[in-house]
Amino acid sequence: MPILERSNPLPLYYQLKEVLKQQIHSGHLAPHTAIPSEPELVAQYHVSRATVRQALTELVHEGLLYRQHGRGTFVCEPRVQQRVASELKSFSEELRRRGLKPGGMLLVSELVRGSQHVREQLRLNDEEQVVRLERIRTADGEAIAYEVNYLPYPRAMNVYQRAKEAADGSLYQLMASEGMVPYMAEHVFKGDKANEREIDLLKIPADECGMRVECTTFDETGAPISFTEAFYPSSRYEFQLTLRVASK
Repeated sequence: MPILERSNPLPLYYQLKEVLKQQIHSGHLAPHTAIPSEPELVAQYHVSRATVRQALTELVHEGLLYRQHGRGTFVCEPRVQQRVASELKSFSEELRRRGLKPGGMLLVSELVRGSQHVREQLRLNDEEQVVRLERIRTADGEAIAYEVNYLPYPRAMNVYQRAKEAADGSLYQLMASEGMVPYMAEHVFKGDKANEREIDLLKIPADECGMRVECTTFDETGAPISFTEAFYPSSRYEFQLTLRVASK
């Protein structure tokens, strides 16, 4: 069993966190298995209960552990990773690239006026409506994202009529088949807590944090053809960003 070093300048809670993290990544602590209780960790590593609690709390916030009231603390499933690159790919394509089966559920398909923010992103006037699609996205059957898509109407009329095909398929592919071909997308990322609907639909803890993403997609002419608001819980999904130094 690894020993925490009192002479190490790193705080004991941090050393304990790293020990547990290594055990999770190595598979010694498998997904959905309970980790030792707080008293057991106190006895094993000869640290205070406050030290144990701080280490576990940080691992929960990092999406490696989750708590169940009255039962204990458990190891999360490994998160799906998405690399943010210059090539525009659909969510479904990205999951297949990682060897996962994309799927989902269409919760709502409706015509609405849309909020002022949505209308600004799609450059709509006061008379125009939007197609609103509310979906749960899954990877190998596990819910990993809550997503709401907005498309300009009547341009997206045929997409609206075929909305059920977007339940467990690629909305980008469906749009392209109806002449709305995605060419470029702009993303905005923001850390946030899940709201009540996301907690209920994704079956995540009430204090789950994650990534809130807004994405505006444009066609080759520069016209916006979709606007998406999505929430990805940190315990199930993560983004990786690779940047290169611009040549001088």
